[in-house]
Amino acid sequence: MNPRNKGKLKDADAVGRVGNPICGDIMYIYIKVKNGKIEKIGWETMGCAAAIATSSMLSELAKGKSLEEAMKITRDDIADALDGLPPIKMHCSNLAAEGLHKAIENYLHKDEKIKELMKVVDKKDAEALFKAGITSLEELKKAHMEEIANAVSKEGMEKIREFLKDER
Repeated sequence: MNPRNKGKLKDADAVGRVGNPICGDIMYIYIKVKNGKIEKIGWETMGCAAAIATSSMLSELAKGKSLEEAMKITRDDIADALDGLPPIKMHCSNLAAEGLHKAIENYLHKDEKIKELMKVVDKKDAEALFKAGITSLEELKKAHMEEIANAVSKEGMEKIREFLKDER
């Protein structure tokens, strides 16, 4: 099976950005919501074949589901749909489910998340960070500078550097 729904959604309503520091897998799960259902879903995964397979399968399982139904998708649902995963790779299905759940939570709490980011940057840069999957000040502290710089204005970057310097 070829990966399905691969790629970033330009018009995503929210992103779930998750990673596993042990294996190095990073997933971005993008959702577009219409009438309370996941109308479109996309993903970008940097990781092993199992991480890519679980991202793809997750997208197939979640597409068209209500947000409530999609929140119930588990790592076991993903692994079962793939006819199983080796035990050492089960963390990949957990990461995919976590990414979807985080995207939904971010969607449901978008205004609060942007407001939190506006403690450091203006609204436009806060929205850009949100679209990049950086949805809290804690995540901002952990994000790579290159990732931040690709999302915000020069002025926003200066404010973030000042914030990070004050936090250390």
